[in-house]
Amino acid sequence: MRRFGDALIQALHGMFRNGLLTFVSIFVLISCLLFIGSFALISRNIDYNLADVTDLNEIEVFLEYDADDATAARVEAEINKLDNVESVTYVSKEDGLKEIAGEFAEYSYLLDDITAEENPLSDCFRIVYADNAKATTLDYDLKQIEGVRKVNSRLDLAATIGSLQSGVSIVFVWFAILCGVVSLFVIINTIKLSVYARREEIAIMRYIGAGRAYIAAPFVLEGALIGIVGATVAYFLEKLIYRALSGFIVSEIGIVKLYSYSAMTPMLLLIFFGIALFCGVVGSIVSLGRYVEA
Repeated sequence: MRRFGDALIQALHGMFRNGLLTFVSIFVLISCLLFIGSFALISRNIDYNLADVTDLNEIEVFLEYDADDATAARVEAEINKLDNVESVTYVSKEDGLKEIAGEFAEYSYLLDDITAEENPLSDCFRIVYADNAKATTLDYDLKQIEGVRKVNSRLDLAATIGSLQSGVSIVFVWFAILCGVVSLFVIINTIKLSVYARREEIAIMRYIGAGRAYIAAPFVLEGALIGIVGATVAYFLEKLIYRALSGFIVSEIGIVKLYSYSAMTPMLLLIFFGIALFCGVVGSIVSLGRYVEA
């Protein structure tokens, strides 16, 4: 414990001794983490809103206009036999008309005079499937069932949204890597300055037999402290920025749903402290280089 306390004191002394470079390291790290955090929040909100764009994993199967109960029962049984079917819901043409009246409540009076015989809709089944990769096959199989008049699916839209989500994820990963490299480079140069300033002291410790871990500990702690300070400040700044922007977007745009920041907290903390500590510790180890070699 005493050794750790000594190493911590030396690490803090090194941070203050480097002054400007320590500040620059923390500032660059905070900036990179804010960019990464903002991109993560944007990516999560895109997924959150796209997931709400109707039910993309749903297919509607419309029966022939003159289909009777026996036909509906047969078609339902055939649908349930198909692969990739998660659930099947029957919607009669009467219920379908009521749904339309509910969706367009202000014009529902226009449908009041439509009798059962005049109903322009047909009975249908709403099918929820599990695997997008097999959705095209399911769509084809449904169209082959006798008694099916029409099949409505959103396969093209689902594929487009899937590609967009994948693209956003790839950009986020590369952006995080780039920011991590920049932060790592700056921290390496900061710790190198501390190592260079204490090079004679390190040489003496090596001469009297001090181990690598003992020599390296203060510098590794210095890098870790830079990472911890940067991650902590970045997290709270991100929180303030997100809440301010959330209030503006909700009041000015309204139709966009925003994911709760508190729900994102575990992910952001993992990203911020993971990247910050990695850059700090690895940057310190790389900076030590030949100074701790036997």
